[in-house]
Amino acid sequence: MPIKIRLSAIFVILTLFSCADSTPSAPACRTLNPVSNVENTAASSPQAAACIIRVQDSLLLIEHRGSGKLDFPGGTQQPNEPLPCTAHRETWEETGFNVLVGPKLSVTTNGLALYACHTNAGIDTLPSNFAAPPWAKIEVKGLKKVAPFSLTHSQLRFADDLIPLRDAFAAYSQYETQFKAHNP
Repeated sequence: MPIKIRLSAIFVILTLFSCADSTPSAPACRTLNPVSNVENTAASSPQAAACIIRVQDSLLLIEHRGSGKLDFPGGTQQPNEPLPCTAHRETWEETGFNVLVGPKLSVTTNGLALYACHTNAGIDTLPSNFAAPPWAKIEVKGLKKVAPFSLTHSQLRFADDLIPLRDAFAAYSQYETQFKAHNP
């Protein structure tokens, strides 16, 4: 009997995951400035990137399904992929937003490069908490607009990211005019 229960549970899980929508192909990488792999040559250079998406006085973060904690939309660099394009691709995969990637704002202690990113998708009209795209639901529980200076270390997936998050959020404002000029 225990074997049948285990097998039934496995079949249920496989059925659920096999019915999940696959991620559509990411749109072409969009950046304010031309990109290259020059900064990726040093062994100490970041190998992952994420987007800082400012929405008025809030920041768009993802809520991880596994931990329930907040994190940047971002992830690991693919071979020969410029870091700004990693931020773009990962943000698309986790949020469904086709962002315009600006300059690097900061790097976390874990080596995650944080880029200023902008979208004209009308995020400001969405509620504070909203659903992730169907293809992201295995990893992402939802999307949240949060006030960065109200966050605590314990709310973040990586507690050491709090100060770089706040620094990047504050630095973002100097690039808003560039984004508006590029994305009327």
